[in-house]
Formats: sequence, structure tokens, C-alpha cells
Amino acid sequence: MPVTLQPIRRWWRTLPRLIRFLLVNCAIGVTGGWTLLVALIATDTAHLRTLIWNSSSPATPILLLAAGFAITFGSAAMGAAVMALRPGDDDEE
Repeated sequence: MPVTLQPIRRWWRTLPRLIRFLLVNCAIGVTGGWTLLVALIATDTAHLRTLIWNSSSPATPILLLAAGFAITFGSAAMGAAVMALRPGDDDEE
């Protein structure tokens, strides 16, 4: 059975333009934040990987770091995108 994306596309088009703009920029920020987190863990910066792997439950610090990076970088990307808007850019078509 083929998976169709038509319902998701229809729902996406029903969202206001500004909400779509914010969601896209939030996703960009979250992706950037998680990429940085993976790089920090992979390179063992400040012995972060060592601390995480030696904890009794390594999933907890990873989830907490992932949530913190997502909130921080997602918010920063959305804020930067809004501040970069020129007058008239947010008008509905």
C-alpha cells in the first residue's frame, strides 16, 4: 500500500503563512542544534561523552541535552528569522 502525503500537504497549505514560516525556521534551528550536540558528543568535548556513557542511565542526559538544544536553537532561529523580516514580508498573499 503506497503512502500518500496529500493529506499532510493539504493541512500544511491551510496553515497561515506566518505559522509555516515559523515552523520551517524552528525545524532549521532544531536540526542545527542537534547537529552541534552530536558533534560535541562525537568529539568528546569536555569529556561529555565519557560522562554520559558512565552514568547509570545514559538516555536521560542525552534526552535532556537534546531537549535543551532543540528549545535553544529552535527559538534562536525563529527569533533571527522574525527580526530579519522586512516590512511587508509577513503580509498574506
